[in-house]
Amino acid sequence: MEERVKKDILVVLQDLKKGILKNNLDVLKSSSDKTLHDAGLYQDEDSITVAVVAYSLYKIFSRERLQNNVVFEKFKNRLFNEITEARNILIKGDFSGYRKEMKDVLALIGKLEKKFGMYITEVLSQARIKKGGRVYEHGISSGRAAELMGISPWELQTYLGATKLSEVSGATGIEERLKKARRIFLLWIMKIVIV
Repeated sequence: MEERVKKDILVVLQDLKKGILKNNLDVLKSSSDKTLHDAGLYQDEDSITVAVVAYSLYKIFSRERLQNNVVFEKFKNRLFNEITEARNILIKGDFSGYRKEMKDVLALIGKLEKKFGMYITEVLSQARIKKGGRVYEHGISSGRAAELMGISPWELQTYLGATKLSEVSGATGIEERLKKARRIFLLWIMKIVIV
């Protein structure tokens, strides 16, 4: 895991803890976008996982019928503890332990579905699709973005077409990506020549 990615994930995990404690939807929603830049730049699964977890929590915590429910309160407490543990493990540099802990967080979210019939699986799936769109916005091809998010290219293309995301001026077109690749290549060549 890149050091920059680790730092960003640690910040997001801390934000998630705050969002869970205070039921702060804004913190939960903004947390999911913080690591997407890293996901596009480094194309790593760790950034993607934490973004999907954050967005899923935002969607779950948005459901008012869960508030003040004893089972949901237990879920929140366990979730808080799991995220705290994931953060502590990551601070120590145990990347495989961190990844296992994040799988436990995803499993905990999935168990909530059985208790409340909330279609959490659908929430997780939609989170992956939506975040795939955000990765695409960062200039990654739709095929690679779908691969990174663990969804089919068809699912992502359907979402991109429905949202007209590919037509937004902020989305990177093929020509712009090619120019960027050429600039990176030239900088790389210049670095080799200078050294």
